[in-house]
Amino acid sequence: MLVDLLNAGREMTVQADVCVVGAGAAGMAMARGLGISGHDVCLLEAGGMDYEPETQALFEGRNIGLPYYDLDHARLRFFGGTTNIWGRRCVPLDAIDFERRDWVPHSGWPISRADLDPWYRLAHDSLQLGEFDYSTALWQKLGLNPIDFDPTEISTTFWRFDTLRERFSSSQSEDLLASSRVRIFLHANLVAMHTDEHARQITSFEARSLQGHRLIVRARHYVLACGGIENARLLLLSDAVVPGGIGNAHDQVGRYFMEHPHGRIAHVETQDPGGFWALYRKRFFAMLHPLRRPWHTAWRITSTACC
Repeated sequence: MLVDLLNAGREMTVQADVCVVGAGAAGMAMARGLGISGHDVCLLEAGGMDYEPETQALFEGRNIGLPYYDLDHARLRFFGGTTNIWGRRCVPLDAIDFERRDWVPHSGWPISRADLDPWYRLAHDSLQLGEFDYSTALWQKLGLNPIDFDPTEISTTFWRFDTLRERFSSSQSEDLLASSRVRIFLHANLVAMHTDEHARQITSFEARSLQGHRLIVRARHYVLACGGIENARLLLLSDAVVPGGIGNAHDQVGRYFMEHPHGRIAHVETQDPGGFWALYRKRFFAMLHPLRRPWHTAWRITSTACC
C-alpha cells in the first residue's frame, strides 16, 4: 500500500511489526522479504517517486575529511534511492578484505567472508544474476584462454552486471506497492528516533514532510537502511538522551567510511592490444536461464606491495 504523507492528515500514528527507513535496495529487499513472511511492515521514504530538488537538497553537507563527491551529488533521495543511478556492477568482497593486516591501520572485521556467503547468494539470486560463481573456472565457461600472467603478480576477477536497469523503480515494484503487508510512506523524512530514558530501546520513529505533516511509527523492530552516510548522520543527530548520539558510546559511529577505492596502480604494455581487449571487456554468455548474463573481466595486481 502506498501513502503519500503530503496527502495524509497533518498528524498520523501507525503501528507495525517492523519499521524500515529508506526505500533503496536494502530497505526494499527487507520490506519485501518481511512482507512475504507475514510481517506488517512500515517503509519510510524521504522522497517521492521522482527527483525533487527541495528533497534532494537535504543531502547537502560539508566534508572536512579526504576529498569526496558533494554529498548531494553522489546519492539520490527518492523511491529506489541511489540505485536510480546504479552502474549495476556486482562482485563479492574478497576474504582478505575482512582480515586484519599489520600494514593497514584499523583493519579487521568481526565477521569473515564465509559469514556473508549465504547472504551474498540470497542477494545474488534476488538480482537474477545466474550461477553464483566468480572463480577462474569461468574462463572455461566463456570458452576463452586467459593470458599467462605470473599468478603471484596478477590475477583475474570477474564481475556480473544486473541486466535490469531499473530493478528498484516503482515500475519494478508493483508487488510492494500492492502489498497489504507493506505500507510505504513517501515524503516521510525521519527527524527523530525516540528512546527510553536510558537510550537502550527505541520507542518510536518520527517522520515529517517538508510541509510539516507528521507521522509517528511505533514498531517492535526498527531498521535504518539509508546508506553509510545517512545512517551515521541520523544516529549522531539523535542525541537528546545520550550525548554524541545513539550507539556512539565508543565514538565510532560515522568513522571508517570508504567509497569504492579506485586508482591506476599498474601499466601493461602489449604487442597485441586488440587481443588483450578481446579478453578484458564486458561480454555475454548464456546460462541455464532465459536471460543472458553480462560479464566483465578485470585483472589486478596481487603483489603484497599493493592493496
